[in-house]
Amino acid sequence: RNWKGVESNMHLIHLVWLLVTLAIALSHAEEHTIVVGGWLPQDVEGITRTLAPVFQDYLTEAVGSSMDPPVKFVFKPVDMDEGSSSRRFISEQGLDILCNFFYSGAFVSFNFRGADTVPGSIACKAAEFSWIPLVTQRNIVGSSVSGSDALVVFSLLNNTAIRKVEDLKDKKLACGYLLSGTTYLHGYQLLLDHGLHIFRDMTQVRFYGADYESYYQAVLRGELDVGFATSSWLTKTHNDEIDQLRIHDRQSAPSYEGQVYPSAVSRLTPTYGVVVSDRLSWQIKRKILAALENLNASHPGMKLMKLAGWSSSVNYGVSMIAAENSGVAYQTAEGAKMCRDPYDRLDIWTSIKCPGGYYKVDYNMSTRQCELAGIPCPAGVICFCRPCLLKPQVHLELQLRCLLEVLVVSIHLPHALICAIETIQQ
Repeated sequence: RNWKGVESNMHLIHLVWLLVTLAIALSHAEEHTIVVGGWLPQDVEGITRTLAPVFQDYLTEAVGSSMDPPVKFVFKPVDMDEGSSSRRFISEQGLDILCNFFYSGAFVSFNFRGADTVPGSIACKAAEFSWIPLVTQRNIVGSSVSGSDALVVFSLLNNTAIRKVEDLKDKKLACGYLLSGTTYLHGYQLLLDHGLHIFRDMTQVRFYGADYESYYQAVLRGELDVGFATSSWLTKTHNDEIDQLRIHDRQSAPSYEGQVYPSAVSRLTPTYGVVVSDRLSWQIKRKILAALENLNASHPGMKLMKLAGWSSSVNYGVSMIAAENSGVAYQTAEGAKMCRDPYDRLDIWTSIKCPGGYYKVDYNMSTRQCELAGIPCPAGVICFCRPCLLKPQVHLELQLRCLLEVLVVSIHLPHALICAIETIQQ
């Protein structure tokens, strides 16, 4: 009887051991799966078909098979809406790597949600989630290869009212979306460097998201005066029309990382890249970096993405500075760094930082300003019409100064009218 009891206990111990072993095996299976999120201006099937060959198949073979135990890379297409899957996946520990690309081949207008690892958002993700920019893509630009992209601030060449950046005051501006370096952040910063604040000095600012074609055509029609464009997009889709445009703050043959950029631009910026979670070990990060740097334009997966290769990540600090100056990046009361939702009108309004002496109109008023100014806003576009207004006390000071100037200098009616008009415009 005693022996049977011992035998029964041994069976029980063996069963427990099997269950523990199985649990450990299952936990290890989860621990050694690396999830890669990626985005492209395509449908879900197109995103997977284009990005999975490198970020799932190639990395599993080149990196995962050399690890002990082996690591499997799994690719997931993500919706890059800030309030949707990319942020949710990261917060729920579902993403380990995030990537986003623009084709280096020709493409037309897309109506899609925002890209999450455009340069501005790379800086935001690094700050918000303590992620690390790992690699930057090498673009094929004409017959050259570059790790940069560029901002183009453009207006029509035959618009003689606009010859330099300072002439953009009191004009209508088109831009892309809040987290885009080339279609918003660096354009905002460039105008700021010239003393212009887009929400104080522009009669209207329109956010078209990633529908670049629509606002490019609006500038060509004369409906808008100036736009912020991505150089690679402009040269691939409208290269034969560039001679009709005036490029402001034009830099001819600018250099980036020792290489001359092949077209005239307003400002060079870092291009798209890949960020990785701090949950990944340095050993895995180094292996991923080495594997991606070994790829070139001849690899089948790179041909699908139309890229020349990868290099160690550039410094996205300039994008972070622009994001902070524009109010896109902000710090919470708890000290955490966050970025605004690029497609939410309230979040865009919240990001607006008015200069000294000016106040921001309330949100409800901001939705009616364009209508009151007689400047309609197209359907599907987010518009603001001078949401930064002079503070009442400053406005009164200007009026008094104007009156004093008229009385002291001379009682001259035209002079008084000009002074009054300028005060009202302020």
